[in-house]
Amino acid sequence: MEERRAFAKGKYQEGATAYSAGRFKDAVDLFLAADRLAPSAPLSFNIARAYEKLGDDAGTLRWYRDYLRRSPNAANAGEVQAQITALAHALQKKGIQQLTILSSPAGATVTLDDQPLGVTPWTTELAPGQHHLLLSLRGYVDIERDLTLLPDLPFEQTLRLEQRTESATAGNGSQQAPANAPMPGQPVGGGKKLGVAPWVTLGAGGAALGLALTFEILRRSSETKAEKDTVQVDYRDHLSLEQSRQTTARIFAGVGSALLAAGGLMLLFDTGGGRAPVAGSLSCLPNACGFAARGSF
Repeated sequence: MEERRAFAKGKYQEGATAYSAGRFKDAVDLFLAADRLAPSAPLSFNIARAYEKLGDDAGTLRWYRDYLRRSPNAANAGEVQAQITALAHALQKKGIQQLTILSSPAGATVTLDDQPLGVTPWTTELAPGQHHLLLSLRGYVDIERDLTLLPDLPFEQTLRLEQRTESATAGNGSQQAPANAPMPGQPVGGGKKLGVAPWVTLGAGGAALGLALTFEILRRSSETKAEKDTVQVDYRDHLSLEQSRQTTARIFAGVGSALLAAGGLMLLFDTGGGRAPVAGSLSCLPNACGFAARGSF
């Protein structure tokens, strides 16, 4: 701390030397550097005087106001207040006025009329009238205000930010699962039972295989008749019928096998063996059918 004060004193002395030499811009920079290290009311006054020498009404007004904020009972408070009034009128003639936003703690982001402009403590000049202020700081509750900036007077708004409180649930670090959330190890996807669908599918598959067997028997009968026929026309008829029954038997055999496989998979899933819903598709060619299944088992 002492080192900072010593460094600030050095900057102040350099600024005073620059001021005496008429280098007012350098004086402003050096006084500001000293103020950042060790803020004080006399530094605010010196910064205002240096800005005044530069003819910067806004800078002069800002730091005279800061001087009275830091030292409201200063011996020269009346004189400084008269200067503030005159400078405010000078800004009014330019169609602007000075606005200052302060916060506790400092460092909050200032958003004015939906435009982020800086952090507190923050001072600017803008057109008089209605303005919307949003003040935000990480870990604190945002503050919103509608401000009215008069044309002939600078305006100062000081706001105290409240720390953001965590909810009770977040505070204890635990979260209760929803009532309908699956328990660990429970299949995802609703858990609905398939009812009689697996059994109907299995029955249909068995019936299709039965028909395939029937047409196979009929095919063999036609084949036997074709072998015994000596008439060429009758032979072709029996051979054609045999081929037709053979194709039908193969189709029923393919469909039956596919339905049995599908029914078995549905039954497996329905009784808890499946981990996720199973999707299947049945496809048939002229002489055969097949079943394809997708999912986790």
